[in-house]
Amino acid sequence: MMNEMIPLTVANTLNQTAKNRIEAKAGQSLKQVIQSQNLAPEGQFDVYDQNGKVVSNDAVSEFRDRTVYVGVAKVAGGGIPRERLKELKIEYPSLRPVKQHLTRSEAQMFRVRFPSENQTSSGFWDIVVYCPNASSGLMHAYVLNFKEIIRNPRVSLFERPPSVGYGQGAGNGRIPGSNRKARWVCHGQILPHLNQLGNDPIARAGAYLNHIQNLLNQ
Repeated sequence: MMNEMIPLTVANTLNQTAKNRIEAKAGQSLKQVIQSQNLAPEGQFDVYDQNGKVVSNDAVSEFRDRTVYVGVAKVAGGGIPRERLKELKIEYPSLRPVKQHLTRSEAQMFRVRFPSENQTSSGFWDIVVYCPNASSGLMHAYVLNFKEIIRNPRVSLFERPPSVGYGQGAGNGRIPGSNRKARWVCHGQILPHLNQLGNDPIARAGAYLNHIQNLLNQ
């Protein structure tokens, strides 16, 4: 029946401990429900099931008493090949793809920790990197544990990225497709350097991570 209420839980892909239990009207898609409940993040977004499959346009009635995840919109192609993530883990063993942004073939967002050289209370930087077009486009890094900073790095960390060319696609105060607050790392004119490396996504992502680590630990 169209008036039947469907209970379900909505979580964020980057902060899955923050969950909202809601009741939705049958006959709506999950994306419509998220928008009507004011749980939609800024910008384009998608809804994912527990396996990372996009279910934005699926009927809410199919998800009674289940959890769905809201995150950055899936971009067709261009991420880091899933089978090659292990190459990045050699230098960054903590690296993990964000589950809801995995396809069968690629990762378009990943999370990683590395030592902060006593600049944070935990001793680590906890960052997420958005890389929907790792083979040729710009990546963006965000510090998740910015509240742990005890000694500010020399690089600028922006709550709202400035309107500059190298900030294009960085979002507006939040990680793209998410309501989670973070601090965008001002990586400067990094794209020309990445382009000099060619189109191998691992070489580009490795160089970008090294650049971010150097910036944060200056």
